[in-house]
Amino acid sequence: MAAEELFEEGIVVESTNGEAKVALLKGDSCEHCSAKLYCKPQSENTNLLNVTDPFGVNPGDEVKISVSGSDVLKAAFVLYGMPLILLVAGLFIGLSFFKNSSMPELYAFFTGTAFLIIYFFLTYFLPLKLKSKAVLPKIIFVKRKG
Repeated sequence: MAAEELFEEGIVVESTNGEAKVALLKGDSCEHCSAKLYCKPQSENTNLLNVTDPFGVNPGDEVKISVSGSDVLKAAFVLYGMPLILLVAGLFIGLSFFKNSSMPELYAFFTGTAFLIIYFFLTYFLPLKLKSKAVLPKIIFVKRKG
């Protein structure tokens, strides 16, 4: 999986500051694609994908995009692995900290939930400079319109 490289073609919908939104047609392979983490359903037959734009594309340009398997694994860890680790850590910390209270399991649950809320708050509101280092698929080929 980590050495895998996924390729897709689409049409640029919007482009600003080194990033672009690309419309991809849904195909049969979408159901089994490991990069579903990146796609946002736009309509019944298209997905919208945010990508890194090193070429300065314009709306309407046809592009070929690439995402590596290791980037998919990193995104999956950030979305699923880290929250799970924080939830379990919060449960254990809450249980050990509130072991003499009347309801230690309830307080442990609230501690784990608090860890998750803090994590999602920090990842959502990170400064733009740190967000730019996020792992996004990248444009590797452009066919200019016209």
